[in-house]
Amino acid sequence: MAKTRPEVEFFLKLELSLYPFLHLHPRRTSLSLYESYTGRGVVICAGNNQFEFIVSSIQAIRLLNPTLPIEVFYMGDGDLSPERQTYVREMTQHIELKDVYKYLENDEMMLGGWSIKAFSLLASSFAEVMLIDSDAFFLRDPEQLFSDPGYAAAGALFFYDRTLWTDWRVGPDWLRSMMPIMSSFPKTTRWFRGMSSHEQESGVVVINKKLRYQGLLATCKMNMRWERDFYSYKVFYGDKETFWTGFEMVQDPYAFMKTFGGAIGERREGHEDTDAVCGAQLHLNHLGEPLWWNGGLMRNKNEGIKRTLKFDFWKSGGGLQKHRERIVRNKVLLNEQLFELGLESKEQMETEPEDPTWIFEESCLEGGVMHELNDEQKALTSAYVRIDAIAKEDEQRIRAGESVDSKAYKWSEV
Repeated sequence: MAKTRPEVEFFLKLELSLYPFLHLHPRRTSLSLYESYTGRGVVICAGNNQFEFIVSSIQAIRLLNPTLPIEVFYMGDGDLSPERQTYVREMTQHIELKDVYKYLENDEMMLGGWSIKAFSLLASSFAEVMLIDSDAFFLRDPEQLFSDPGYAAAGALFFYDRTLWTDWRVGPDWLRSMMPIMSSFPKTTRWFRGMSSHEQESGVVVINKKLRYQGLLATCKMNMRWERDFYSYKVFYGDKETFWTGFEMVQDPYAFMKTFGGAIGERREGHEDTDAVCGAQLHLNHLGEPLWWNGGLMRNKNEGIKRTLKFDFWKSGGGLQKHRERIVRNKVLLNEQLFELGLESKEQMETEPEDPTWIFEESCLEGGVMHELNDEQKALTSAYVRIDAIAKEDEQRIRAGESVDSKAYKWSEV
């Protein structure tokens, strides 16, 4: 047997140390996995507890795009039962269900909860891959994101989260301590400026793995068991910030959609005369049009308000102002900006209105401009609610031990 060259041996040892999850027998290096990627498609992660959501989310995608390939990842039969796997597999075409443990070594990953998301992106067969949360719904064809200008320029596209809870220092301070050299982006974020404890929303992530493989590997590293238990999940809220910070660690380019998380739903209950929109978190495309929302179809899942949300209005979360809130609310930055512009007070600055404000407990966005959904958007949301009713009923039947045939429905006509 030929002897391995020293530099190759060094590379193999280094990769095994950094990314042990790649070395699932008989794979010896990341190269074979990288070279296997082809095409583009969607990845959704699911377990038994998310079954209702994935049925609704997948059928919602099918109403907008009947042929976009979808891979559903789960963590063994104990995570997604065989009968649920069969239901999902048979309910539409161009779909595959994949046990992530058959593609990556779990001894070091020790997957659970949010951590499966980054690893499923890595394990998927797609070269260009879009991660979609099981409770995310689109108002436009999701495949449009592969043509987004930011994605085309950077090879990775992320979305901003809501602006929530000021003066969070633990995450930014930790990142500064371990990464003294960063790109120009982090210092401009709400996160680093103490305006919000969240920066990224990971309900939708789009990555070209042929271009940004190292960034994805670094993100996966931050979601391994020891890294997440001792560091990343202590300073971040779950997996959210591990994507852009992972890319920062290896200096892989990435882009963010330019608006912060907005709202879609109904007027604030008991305050119908106000302009507050309450419901799920909405995201816009690069043209400022409603694209997708996260949080499912319930009025407020975080507070256990499980009635169906009324989808009537939407509102942007802001983020497009010339000077933004971070300037007018931060005295040091404000003084610097006033000096640079030769002005005496903030009233003299040409600023747009301040970004809307989130009322988290009620899941409402107050301030800014309220828009009404058009007839086509309302028809889509109504179809999603009808699909979800079937998913709920079939989940109860499966729990009761009944055999349920997902092929019995004409989903596109529900």
